[in-house]
Amino acid sequence: MRRAISIVVAAAVLGASQLAASGNSWNKLRYSGGTVQAKVNPYDWNTVLTVTPDAIVLVFGGRSTLRVAPAQVTALSYGKEAHRRVADMVVLSLIVSPLALFGLLHESKVHFIAIEYKMDDGKAGGVLLEADKGNYRAILDTLKTVTGKPVRDKP
Repeated sequence: MRRAISIVVAAAVLGASQLAASGNSWNKLRYSGGTVQAKVNPYDWNTVLTVTPDAIVLVFGGRSTLRVAPAQVTALSYGKEAHRRVADMVVLSLIVSPLALFGLLHESKVHFIAIEYKMDDGKAGGVLLEADKGNYRAILDTLKTVTGKPVRDKP
């Protein structure tokens, strides 16, 4: 029994150290809306997400960058739940631009991932990402591991 426990602990430490050393990065994502003012082409998969134990970094179309500490993340969600939660957040925010609403009124069978976080000024922020069918599970698992938050409506 002790041997099995030590193997599990060693595997967890090894996995965390590999995540810390390399980080994980995905480039097949679309920014579908949220509180970030970023100009992106809605038809291009032009958003890059990099997750490390120290930061979650989003680069929107190579122009705008968002950096969030994992401790600032308040919730993670997937699918229709993600779509609804970020749409509610944008509607409740004080500054609503047409760009923020972009993509939030469109509904179809896609892999939406929402990351909700607290900004440095204490306000709530959120991004809605559309992930590729080949990478959404890895993104959700990595975000869950780094932030320690459960994923609502996980597939």
